[in-house]
Amino acid sequence: MPEMPEVEQVRKTLAPHIEGKRITSVEVYLDRLIKHPTAEKFVEGLVGKTIHKVGRKGKYLVLHTDENQRLIVHLRMTGALLAQSSDAPAPAYAKIKFTLTEGVTMWFTDIRTFGTLYLVTNDDAYIEGYETLGPEPLSEGFTPAYLAPLAAKSRKPVKTFILDQKVIAGLGNIYADECLALSGILPMRLANTLSGEEVAELCKAVNAVVAQGIRNRGTTFRDYKDGEGNKGDNQNHLLVYGRKGEPCKKCGAILLGTKIGGRGTVYCEHCQK
Repeated sequence: MPEMPEVEQVRKTLAPHIEGKRITSVEVYLDRLIKHPTAEKFVEGLVGKTIHKVGRKGKYLVLHTDENQRLIVHLRMTGALLAQSSDAPAPAYAKIKFTLTEGVTMWFTDIRTFGTLYLVTNDDAYIEGYETLGPEPLSEGFTPAYLAPLAAKSRKPVKTFILDQKVIAGLGNIYADECLALSGILPMRLANTLSGEEVAELCKAVNAVVAQGIRNRGTTFRDYKDGEGNKGDNQNHLLVYGRKGEPCKKCGAILLGTKIGGRGTVYCEHCQK
């Protein structure tokens, strides 16, 4: 699933192509991807509107199409928003076509069709998961002072704790493993056992790992592409994720794998305590 760095890269690459463009037509090829309103009203509500700004909140893309209207897109596992010339052939797995002015077409593609889209006007829909997002990494609200009391109350494994979108918006499995590796914390430790110093190191690591992911244009193992159809490079810079059985880049010990909360987890038992 695309995480905060991947969605931010989509936003950055999509914005120059679609901001300021008017939507002249919308074609929906799979109605069930539209979660609000109906597919018919979704089309009616967007045609004629201008995409004023491409924003992001956590793992969600937010396209501002009117003063009181937003197109909110959750890419989930394999969803993608792509901008290309209107005379280019449709991309693979195309599910929604947005024809824009100035010869641009924006496509929503999705191999596994788990993505979701919402057209929200005057806050007429409650989007579960979106409304309760915690502060993002790299934001003013994400500090040790914020995180420490929440960790102290949690008896969850620290990996499960930081994957909670109500606690930290935007982290997923890849970056959670990386944050814990960089901060030297075992993923199965209970969150309430972290010291104040460890919470501070964890916050620092979260910011560093997410910043690196953004700098490297996201992580691509298989399906992820940005708004221009390009793959990321961050997979070449990971400390532990996807490297079970390989040597730790810090100490050379063989990295171990386990499951925490049903999520595959890779760690170094020597460097993480």
